[in-house]
Amino acid sequence: MTLHKKLIAGIGFSLLCMHAAYAQNSSGVYVGVGVGSSSVSSHAVDSDNDPSLNVDVGYRFNQNFSAEIFARSLSFRLFDDLAGDSSYYPDSHVGVAVLGTIPLGNDFSLYGRLGVGRTEMKSGRKSKKDYNETDPSLGLGVRYALSPAWSINLEATRFTKTKVNTYLLGVQYDF
Repeated sequence: MTLHKKLIAGIGFSLLCMHAAYAQNSSGVYVGVGVGSSSVSSHAVDSDNDPSLNVDVGYRFNQNFSAEIFARSLSFRLFDDLAGDSSYYPDSHVGVAVLGTIPLGNDFSLYGRLGVGRTEMKSGRKSKKDYNETDPSLGLGVRYALSPAWSINLEATRFTKTKVNTYLLGVQYDF
C-alpha cells in the first residue's frame, strides 16, 4: 500500500472514529426552539390551527434519556372579549418532561415525550376569571442531527386534560 493510500485510509478511519465518538458522547445541556400549530379537540372550544411557539432547555443524560423544561404558546386569540365568547381556551403551557430516544441510524432518532405542566386557560369573557389546569402530556417525534451540535426535529404532542394537539418543527443546539 502506498503512502498516499495509507494517509487516505488513516483519515477515513479517524473520521469514522470521530463520528462514533459523537454518537457515544451525547450528554449535556441543550436548548431548542420551534414553530408550528396547535388545535383543540374539545366540543367547548373552537380552535383550529392556531400558531404555536416552543422553547425548551434540557439535559441529555445519555443518547437514550433526557429531561427538559419547556414552554409552548397554544393560542393567539386576542379579541375574544369583543365577540363575547363564553368558553375557556388554552393559551400557554409550561412544563417538565422526560424524553426517551431510540437511534434509528447515525443521524436519525425517534423519541417519545412524557410530561406534566400547567396549561393557562383564558376566559373568553371579562366576567369569568382565567384559571390554570395541571395537564399531562404525551408526544412523539423524529430528530435529524445536522452536526454534532445542531439538529432539527418534528414533533406531535397531546396535552391530555385540555385536549390540545401541537405539531412543531424545531431546531436544537447541544452545548
